[in-house]
Amino acid sequence: MMTKKKDIDKESLLGYIKKAIKLLCEKNVSDVVILSSYKINSVLKENFGVNIKVDKIGRILSGIAKRNHLKRLSTSIPKYKLRISNFSSLKFKI
Repeated sequence: MMTKKKDIDKESLLGYIKKAIKLLCEKNVSDVVILSSYKINSVLKENFGVNIKVDKIGRILSGIAKRNHLKRLSTSIPKYKLRISNFSSLKFKI
Protein backbone atom coordinates (compact mmCIF):
# COMPACT_ATOMS: atom_id res chain seq x y z
CA MET A 1 0.00 0.00 0.00
CA MET A 2 1.35 3.40 -0.95
CA THR A 3 1.53 6.16 1.60
CA LYS A 4 -0.31 9.32 0.61
CA LYS A 5 1.68 12.55 0.47
CA LYS A 6 -0.63 14.14 3.07
CA ASP A 7 0.39 11.52 5.63
CA ILE A 8 4.06 12.55 5.47
CA ASP A 9 5.43 15.54 7.40
CA LYS A 10 8.56 17.44 6.38
CA GLU A 11 10.78 15.57 8.83
CA SER A 12 9.69 12.17 7.50
CA LEU A 13 9.98 13.37 3.91
CA LEU A 14 13.54 14.48 4.52
CA GLY A 15 14.31 11.07 6.03
CA TYR A 16 12.88 9.30 2.98
CA ILE A 17 14.88 11.52 0.62
CA LYS A 18 18.05 10.79 2.61
CA LYS A 19 17.36 7.04 2.36
CA ALA A 20 16.70 7.33 -1.39
CA ILE A 21 19.96 9.24 -1.99
CA LYS A 22 21.86 6.69 0.10
CA LEU A 23 20.34 3.85 -1.93
CA LEU A 24 21.27 5.59 -5.19
CA CYS A 25 24.85 5.98 -3.96
CA GLU A 26 25.08 2.33 -2.89
CA LYS A 27 23.76 1.00 -6.22
CA ASN A 28 25.78 3.35 -8.42
CA VAL A 29 28.83 1.92 -10.20
CA SER A 30 30.75 5.15 -10.78
CA ASP A 31 32.08 7.56 -8.14
CA VAL A 32 29.50 10.25 -9.05
CA VAL A 33 25.71 10.04 -8.88
CA ILE A 34 23.35 12.46 -10.63
CA LEU A 35 20.43 13.45 -8.40
CA SER A 36 17.08 14.60 -9.73
CA SER A 37 13.63 14.82 -8.19
CA TYR A 38 12.28 12.30 -10.72
CA LYS A 39 14.99 9.76 -9.90
CA ILE A 40 14.44 10.16 -6.15
CA ASN A 41 10.67 9.86 -6.67
CA SER A 42 11.15 6.58 -8.56
CA VAL A 43 13.37 5.18 -5.80
CA LEU A 44 10.82 6.18 -3.14
CA LYS A 45 7.95 4.52 -5.04
CA GLU A 46 9.81 1.31 -5.89
CA ASN A 47 11.69 0.72 -2.64
CA PHE A 48 9.63 2.40 0.08
CA GLY A 49 6.10 2.55 -1.37
CA VAL A 50 5.95 6.30 -0.82
CA ASN A 51 4.20 8.50 -3.39
CA ILE A 52 5.15 12.17 -3.15
CA LYS A 53 4.76 14.98 -5.67
CA VAL A 54 7.93 15.50 -7.69
CA ASP A 55 7.87 19.29 -7.21
CA LYS A 56 7.90 18.87 -3.42
CA ILE A 57 10.92 16.54 -3.69
CA GLY A 58 12.54 19.05 -6.06
CA ARG A 59 12.22 21.91 -3.57
CA ILE A 60 13.81 19.85 -0.81
CA LEU A 61 16.54 18.56 -3.15
CA SER A 62 17.29 22.13 -4.22
CA GLY A 63 17.73 23.14 -0.58
CA ILE A 64 20.03 20.18 0.09
CA ALA A 65 22.07 21.01 -3.01
CA LYS A 66 22.37 24.67 -2.05
CA ARG A 67 23.38 23.87 1.53
CA ASN A 68 26.01 21.37 0.38
CA HIS A 69 27.27 23.33 -2.64
CA LEU A 70 26.42 20.58 -5.12
CA LYS A 71 27.05 21.42 -8.75
CA ARG A 72 23.88 21.91 -10.79
CA LEU A 73 23.92 20.50 -14.30
CA SER A 74 22.59 22.69 -17.09
CA THR A 75 19.44 20.78 -18.02
CA SER A 76 15.79 21.77 -18.13
CA ILE A 77 15.10 19.53 -15.12
CA PRO A 78 17.33 20.46 -12.16
CA LYS A 79 19.97 17.78 -11.65
CA TYR A 80 22.86 17.84 -9.21
CA LYS A 81 26.21 16.06 -9.14
CA LEU A 82 27.14 14.24 -5.96
CA ARG A 83 30.39 12.43 -5.35
CA ILE A 84 29.55 9.22 -3.54
CA SER A 85 32.47 9.78 -1.18
CA ASN A 86 30.79 13.03 -0.04
CA PHE A 87 27.48 11.39 0.94
CA SER A 88 28.45 10.94 4.59
CA SER A 89 29.16 14.67 4.96
CA LEU A 90 25.85 15.87 3.40
CA LYS A 91 23.75 18.19 5.55
CA PHE A 92 20.03 17.31 5.46
CA LYS A 93 18.57 19.97 7.80
CA ILE A 94 15.26 21.57 6.86
